[in-house]
Amino acid sequence: MFRLFKSQRLKKSSDFAKFRSKNTRSIYCEIFVLKSLERAMLGMSAPRIGIITSRKIGHAVARNRIRRVVRETFRLNVKCFKQFHDYLFIALSGIDIKSNKEITNAILNATKTL
Repeated sequence: MFRLFKSQRLKKSSDFAKFRSKNTRSIYCEIFVLKSLERAMLGMSAPRIGIITSRKIGHAVARNRIRRVVRETFRLNVKCFKQFHDYLFIALSGIDIKSNKEITNAILNATKTL
């Protein structure tokens, strides 16, 4: 089983708070919002991702499926994401009825326009 390294994940609340306090680039899709924030060019250059899924999405199984799909899309296509950037993926209601392929394609299209 493959998974993201700790250096590729946003885990601290201070990391998530930076998206509220600073200017971010945002892409609004019908099923999610993808926000991008440029980091200082010190230390690790790999892009990092944070995922937010609220209870409006559905039950726990649906929320966990969305998180798995987003993490796997990020892991397999990490070269499509800009270095020295943090990304915040916010799932919106209606994403739980989409297939994995539709979610993956939507994320990749959003990263191209960011």
